[in-house]
Amino acid sequence: MREIERYSDDWFLDLYFQYGSVDEAIKRHDPTPPISPAQFHRLVRSRGIIKAAGRHASLAEVIHFFAEKAIDPHVPLERLYYDEMPREFRTSVQTLHRIFRDVERKIIKKSGIALIITPPDEPEKILVGDEKNADRFYGKRIGDTSLLMGFAKKKEPIGDSILRILQQEFSNSLTLDGALAKGGSLARELIPQDVSPFMYYDIVDVRVQAINLHMHKDLYDLASCNSYKLTNHRFANMNEFDDDLNFRGGVIEIIDGYKNWLENEQEQSSPIYQTSSLNLALARS
Repeated sequence: MREIERYSDDWFLDLYFQYGSVDEAIKRHDPTPPISPAQFHRLVRSRGIIKAAGRHASLAEVIHFFAEKAIDPHVPLERLYYDEMPREFRTSVQTLHRIFRDVERKIIKKSGIALIITPPDEPEKILVGDEKNADRFYGKRIGDTSLLMGFAKKKEPIGDSILRILQQEFSNSLTLDGALAKGGSLARELIPQDVSPFMYYDIVDVRVQAINLHMHKDLYDLASCNSYKLTNHRFANMNEFDDDLNFRGGVIEIIDGYKNWLENEQEQSSPIYQTSSLNLALARS
């Protein structure tokens, strides 16, 4: 990535991607950046960056917690929380109680996006990357293989939801250069106007919209991809995943849903609906 001049507009925007929000960038960066929150927000909007989907409990933490709960369904939630979760665990016990009640009632509160990005003539090859950070999210390990995925806002245009994931997890620099900004050349090439999910996937209290995008080989240079969330972007054959690989929670089930959709694509006129094995296990507990 090119060197960014300190305190330039791109420097502030790179800080935004590093910390995930304006508030976090101002609060956590030392020294405090010389920009007001209002100016920072205006800068993010003016450069076509789709802002974060809001404050959510870490999905990786929540999945980890309830995976432990599903292993021993009779253990009280508070005992699992206070006796087994480490001090770094940040999701509150009250939030976990609320999520558990929602799972039991099959109530969906949040929305997410998972991108299955493939070359148009090689649908078995999927763009994946490896997790770069795990310090704030217990249950998410450095090096875990993942699709490009994250939270969305429920009522926003689906194109904005997709673009947020591309900006954050595919390439920050292409966003700063304008290609992945809203209305940018690469954004227009990757996101069709009639884009729609091929599958809805429910995991804990999140409904993930799984989207298949086509990326022509002349559109990208994966070696130049940079993101504070994922590294080692590559196209991997979904039929050749090593059993020893670790995956972000839910990824394998989403890929299995994609395989099923591919096999029956000609017969299906509507999206697949799939419930995670975690939710099914919790419903039986």
